[in-house]
Amino acid sequence: MPMRTTYTTVNGQILHQEKDGVRTHLIPDTLGSIVATIDEAGTVASRTDYLPYGEVESQTGTNPTPFPLVGPRGY
Repeated sequence: MPMRTTYTTVNGQILHQEKDGVRTHLIPDTLGSIVATIDEAGTVASRTDYLPYGEVESQTGTNPTPFPLVGPRGY
């Protein structure tokens, strides 16, 4: 069975993704970069801090989306 991923957006900002029935909430910074993901239980699943030019300064967990830096604009 093929994997299916859907995204919910508002005004161009991705709010969450649903991948094979698993929903992940995406937390952006002011630029739209995904800096944290939260699972359905409300637990922080990943966190990323970026340096000024987009390099990853620190990361915990794994961001399951293809939209890390500046969200959908950086993809």
